Amino acid sequence: MSLPRVAFGSRQLKKQRPLIKGTDVRRLQQALKHLGFFRARVDGVFGYRTSEAVREFQSFFKLKQNGKVSDDEFNILTELVQAGINKWHTPCHDFAHTGYLPAPITAQLTLSKTWNISDVLWLNSTSDRLIVTTKEQVLAISLISGKVLWRTAKIFPVAAPVISEGQLLIPAQNLEILDLFSGKRLQSISQDNFTTAVAARGGKIYASSWGSLHAFDRKGKALWKYRTSGAFCTSPTLGYDLIYFASYDRNIYCLDDEGTLYWKTKVSDMIKLPLAIWDGKIFAVSQDARIYAINPLLGSLIWQKKFTDDELMMPAFHPDFMLLANYKGEVVAISFQSGQTKWAADLPAAPTTSPVVLKKTCFIGTEGGLVAYDIESLKCRRFLEGETIRAIAPAALSLFVATDKKLVKLVPNQEPHPTRKQ
Repeated sequence: MSLPRVAFGSRQLKKQRPLIKGTDVRRLQQALKHLGFFRARVDGVFGYRTSEAVREFQSFFKLKQNGKVSDDEFNILTELVQAGINKWHTPCHDFAHTGYLPAPITAQLTLSKTWNISDVLWLNSTSDRLIVTTKEQVLAISLISGKVLWRTAKIFPVAAPVISEGQLLIPAQNLEILDLFSGKRLQSISQDNFTTAVAARGGKIYASSWGSLHAFDRKGKALWKYRTSGAFCTSPTLGYDLIYFASYDRNIYCLDDEGTLYWKTKVSDMIKLPLAIWDGKIFAVSQDARIYAINPLLGSLIWQKKFTDDELMMPAFHPDFMLLANYKGEVVAISFQSGQTKWAADLPAAPTTSPVVLKKTCFIGTEGGLVAYDIESLKCRRFLEGETIRAIAPAALSLFVATDKKLVKLVPNQEPHPTRKQ
């Protein structure tokens, strides 16, 4: 059906006669479908099912349930669309490794669904599906129905997969490239031994191996290779049309898209975690628990600070702070402008996952369950107590959590809305 082209948010949408049609309605339906509210065919026509989906959306966000899409609804949807609905493409969300998604998931959760999938290593999500990586295979699960869409034959990942341009990129000694929608193997890149997560942008894939960084096209053709004097390089980080990584030669490197050195900066200790980009800075976490904040275009040091004697996990960010956790179970929120401490807490058990930060809540997996901190009150809640958490990923306004023996879906508690006239 050819639909009138209408800018999203330019008019109020509601059920009326004749039915409203347009590309803005189609975009509304797509967003509501990915959030789990709209379960019909996306057709760009604002009918009964679209109106009911809008009411469910309004109930979730505690808006007036009138089935109309006006400024309040457009503002919420626009923020979610811009942030990337369901886009948890790496274990730390994006190729800037921010660990942050402004999804309004609170610390008041209830168990919604369980899958008997054990040995989960990583979780990713995009569009309408959750990607579950175990020790021996990869599965795609529908975020709408919960059904398994496909599963691979045996594959043995050695680092976290990432999602890019409809492909799943899996380091498994070779770099395996799967079609995201069918699970079919498209390419297997065997030029080197790939044991860290890769990054991708446009038609290029960037992968580190030992002390080098490689660039390939989507068909596996080698484009360039940059060698360092170190024995290991971190996973690449992308931002400002540049590529950032650290090497065990104690340098932080910045390359352009052609593999030419843009700058490099020497630091005092080795870095094995991926670099993170936030607030116009590169953040590097060293093995001696020192944080370096670096100018991403010049490579100059902005500030550095040591917080603890215990090794730190990958940080996560919020518009108001950077969240750090160490393996001892200490959590600290610091200013990303200056490194000053904002608040600190002790986890009830040793952490097993890096922090995940959402709009209202911080989540950390531990050996004794999932811990959630309300960002405003710092009130702590615990879920899945007594179980070891292996992976966390937010998607479809829910939280997917993998334990040693199962995968679960946690959804925010919602006050039941009154029965509507059918």
